[in-house]
Amino acid sequence: MSAPKWRDYRMSETDNTSSPGSRPRSTTARLTSLMRRADSLAELGKYDEAIASVQEALAISPRNPRFNTRLAAFYRAQNRIGPAIDAMQRVVEHDPGNAGMQQLLLRTLIEVGRYDEAIDTSHRLLKRSPKSILARDVLGVVYLQQGRLDQALKVTEELIQLAPTDSAHHFKKAVLLQQKGEIAAAMNGFLRSLELDPTGEMSEDAREAIAALDSYQLRQLLTVAVEDAVFRAKLAIDPESALQERGYRLSPSGVAALRQIDLNDLPGDARSRYYH
Repeated sequence: MSAPKWRDYRMSETDNTSSPGSRPRSTTARLTSLMRRADSLAELGKYDEAIASVQEALAISPRNPRFNTRLAAFYRAQNRIGPAIDAMQRVVEHDPGNAGMQQLLLRTLIEVGRYDEAIDTSHRLLKRSPKSILARDVLGVVYLQQGRLDQALKVTEELIQLAPTDSAHHFKKAVLLQQKGEIAAAMNGFLRSLELDPTGEMSEDAREAIAALDSYQLRQLLTVAVEDAVFRAKLAIDPESALQERGYRLSPSGVAALRQIDLNDLPGDARSRYYH
């Protein structure tokens, strides 16, 4: 994980967690001085001293999310991920509307394999924001990493309900279905993803997945057709119906490739002769 630039976490000159006039001027000045010192030390790469300065400010104002944000940045710059996560969690606790920190925290938890914490954090986020795309995205990733395909699929279905025209969600669903061995449904998902965004970020991956599923299914189809004369005859007469009857789903390109095969010439090594 690359270290963040501390400038990304620069706070304002005053401690805005207090209402105007509620904090003595001397305290505000002290906090400002401490954080300026922390910034200067971080500029010089003296992160231990910068952290000490922030911790001194936190001793005065422990619930200030901006101070913990700065602390998280300094720890990450040192690649001290455990303390950085602790600081991020405090930010999220005291500033639940900070979407940027929520995203950073969840991504970091996944990167270091702290999946149970990522799940708990996502569920807490969903309680506050029931339509959160971020929380469901994270849950889907974690469940997939843990091999919990049914739970990952359920989360992905929820994502599709929230954003039905997002091609990425349909692509994720197709990947999960493919891993579950539901090839026809997976093909439907990849085709839908490509239909929604034929030139987008996922389009090339969707095309590759579709081609791979076509190849896989055609090899199976030719094997079955060699051994089953009735199925071979149905393929020749009405390939779409024959495919559906057996639970296959080819793309339009796959169906076109099937139509080009002389089914009467199948005996032998048909799979390698007709489709790669």
